[in-house]
Amino acid sequence: MDISDLPDHPDCDPAADPDWVVGDSTYSPDVLVLDDQVSLLRTWRHLVGSRDAHRGHGLWLLLIDEDDHPMAGVLEVEHCVDLPDPDQLDSMVAMLRGVLDDAAPDGRGAMLRSRPGTHPVDAEDRRFAAGLLAACRRGGLATDLVHLATADRVVPLPPDDLPMSA
Repeated sequence: MDISDLPDHPDCDPAADPDWVVGDSTYSPDVLVLDDQVSLLRTWRHLVGSRDAHRGHGLWLLLIDEDDHPMAGVLEVEHCVDLPDPDQLDSMVAMLRGVLDDAAPDGRGAMLRSRPGTHPVDAEDRRFAAGLLAACRRGGLATDLVHLATADRVVPLPPDDLPMSA
């Protein structure tokens, strides 16, 4: 059993999360604070949906400013089945680092891999996450845990569970 075998915690339901309710509407990047892993997990579940029977392969990118607020826009790289090669990853990280340098120099990135199927976290998921984190280290981009979205759940991929080299 690993963390992906655990059921979704009811506290991670955005509809029941008071952080997502602001006045008469939901979600405001000026109010939402991503200062811990639970708030980031809730955010990913809200953005990509905790369940999607038609989920495809993708890589999702979110930038978070120095005040722990999500920055406008989420980038999805669709059909990202395999981990991009190191040069592509380094270019992506350089682009993200450039955006942060201009708008939020002390900000960080958050990434999520999506894939079809309901099977638990596997070696490929771990290799994918390790490769993303390695590219961020090379490019000087601070980042949170990489997350994985499958057809039936969204879960974090803790660094201790990832291979040492990607």
